[in-house]
Amino acid sequence: MGCFWEPAESLLKHPGVLATTVGYTGAPPNKPPPSYDTVCFGNDYVEAVRVVYDDTILDYTTLLDEFFDAQKPGLSRQYASIVFVDDTKSSEQQQAMEWKSTNVKTKVKRSDNLPYEIVEIEPLSKFYRAEEYHQRYWEKQRLRAAIAVVLLAGSSGAFDDLGGGAIGQFEVGGFAFDTICNGVFLVGAAWMILERLIARDVRELRSGDLIAEL
Repeated sequence: MGCFWEPAESLLKHPGVLATTVGYTGAPPNKPPPSYDTVCFGNDYVEAVRVVYDDTILDYTTLLDEFFDAQKPGLSRQYASIVFVDDTKSSEQQQAMEWKSTNVKTKVKRSDNLPYEIVEIEPLSKFYRAEEYHQRYWEKQRLRAAIAVVLLAGSSGAFDDLGGGAIGQFEVGGFAFDTICNGVFLVGAAWMILERLIARDVRELRSGDLIAEL
């Protein structure tokens, strides 16, 4: 389905969807637990979104329609367009296959001409919840971007005349306001890089775990 950040956010906005979490799945049983790096440089795991939804509000085929509209698949397996079905539930597998077959037969395409033929259907396999920095990614990044803009403005002296010049004269431990803003910005940027390098909090998410977290 492409990078999992945007689909996870898009699906969560749909009425009836209770929760989404991004993770890695689709690898053979003998493969060790993944990390973002091994997914990027491997050819086994797929970036995926696990969804909890209320089936009294949203039916399965409508959810599949939303998945198809939200995805931006790529050429590698990491970004492949795949629906993972629980093969112990014949109705789910049958619905997914009929959904694809019907849309292929009617030659339905997205506005960007993405065909339904690209969608693969595979049996459910172990799902590993991705590192925390991937969860609700764009929600976090929008907040971080807003804070970064304020800090950069502060470090440039944009707020120095506020309060009759009080901001420009403000100091803590001998450090001026603009210096403090610049320092906080650099620390934040360094943390984002460090978070990406040291995060190792991938864990297997079993059936029912996501519902239990609601």
